Amino acid sequence: MSVVRQLETKVAGWLKPVPPLPTNAQKWLAENVWWLAIISVVVSVIGMFILFSAIMAYLAFLGAAIGIYSAQTYASGWIVATLLSLVFSIVTTILTALAINPLKKSQKKGWDLLFLTMLVSAASILVGAVVSLDLGRFIGGIIFGGIGLAIGAYFLFQIRSYFVKTTKETRPFTPSAVK
Repeated sequence: MSVVRQLETKVAGWLKPVPPLPTNAQKWLAENVWWLAIISVVVSVIGMFILFSAIMAYLAFLGAAIGIYSAQTYASGWIVATLLSLVFSIVTTILTALAINPLKKSQKKGWDLLFLTMLVSAASILVGAVVSLDLGRFIGGIIFGGIGLAIGAYFLFQIRSYFVKTTKETRPFTPSAVK
């Protein structure tokens, strides 16, 4: 988890020179991010069902057409890329769903789970770009995925201060201090 904390600090440093959102927009976003996460989970689940249905329809078509065409050169690549996308979607949806209650309670754990979701999304973008086996898709995936991640990171780090609890530094309990 220390690697995630280091990444959090590094991304916060990258976003420091970027102009902040107005305070009322930050507050609204921080207070309402939990139901935005609910909407994200619902839309993701619907998208996963559609993706799974597309895989099944393609496999059914492939099974029906196998007698006509003896070789499907791109079929396995498409299925592998789609299955990887489905796995990443499941992981990000689970992480987002786990973040809802802590976000509702304004706990740092909820924000951390959203940051972890962003990191998984970054891995998904990289893996998807590599698996595409096409230079144009690789470059496009990296560029547009990077733009999407930058926008998501900007909004996520705008509300970070609402979830980081600042407490006074307390000294650890020592038995010799008790009389």
